[in-house]
Amino acid sequence: MVHDIVQDIQADLRVIEQNAALLVEANFVERVHALEGLAWHVLERIENVQYEHGYREDLARLYQRATHLWQRLDAMNIQLFRRLREQIVADGNTAIALPQWFKTYVGYPMPENRQDPLGYDCLDVFVDGLLDMDSAPQESKDLESGMIGYQATPARIILDLIQRAHLKADDVFCDVGSGLGRVVLLAGLLSAAQVKGIEFEPAYCTYAQQRAQSLHLSRVSFVNVDARQANYADGTVFFLYTPCTGRMFQEVLDRLHDEARVRPITIATYGPCTERVAQQPWLRPSERQTGHEHMVAFFTSV
Repeated sequence: MVHDIVQDIQADLRVIEQNAALLVEANFVERVHALEGLAWHVLERIENVQYEHGYREDLARLYQRATHLWQRLDAMNIQLFRRLREQIVADGNTAIALPQWFKTYVGYPMPENRQDPLGYDCLDVFVDGLLDMDSAPQESKDLESGMIGYQATPARIILDLIQRAHLKADDVFCDVGSGLGRVVLLAGLLSAAQVKGIEFEPAYCTYAQQRAQSLHLSRVSFVNVDARQANYADGTVFFLYTPCTGRMFQEVLDRLHDEARVRPITIATYGPCTERVAQQPWLRPSERQTGHEHMVAFFTSV
């Protein structure tokens, strides 16, 4: 029984070791899948066998081989992202380069039949690596009733949002509940607009601001404030990925309604909050909507 498992692990590891394409920088997606395979089908299985059946010298050697290979492949990705970040800082304008990188390294945009409408994919891994988002900081404040815990907006949703928002240099784009800053940072990289994140958690706000500074994104800022008390006076386009629910969410919408009485605004939504936003009498769909909560929807004030 154990002998068969060891042979399976050896075979899985050998396939990855013999794949020379993994050492080609452009083959990012294949490398991500190989790293996942090493983690789940080799390293974790070895740990499980050792735990259940005790130490084995042959498995220890396999573990060392797999760890060395994992480190080598991971180092390639780290080097790739470091080079691309240096290019961002040096060039300053990445609105053209960034989509080319997505196409080269991830094959984005992907055919619709290859997209998972509910999950994350290699584009998210690439974006997190590019933005140097390795792990979330420890939260320092308890959520209040009605607030939603952090969940990253899928990268393909962010890119769809930015493309369809048609942000201009005189726009101020505001992500209400910006979390670690993925949406704001990508909007800053892909548009000429001023971009702002509103975030309740101080640690998230600091984390996101540090990434903006490391990329020299001068048009990007993060404000640590409750969304109900935020200053929206300069905003023209607002993004809501269900930052809160119930009465609290309606209070945020009422604040945005106050702004809409002064000037036209656009609200983009993603997730369950879309239905609530669609019910607001002062908003109308700005384009034909799918009615699917896993698609971005746009509304303009009337």
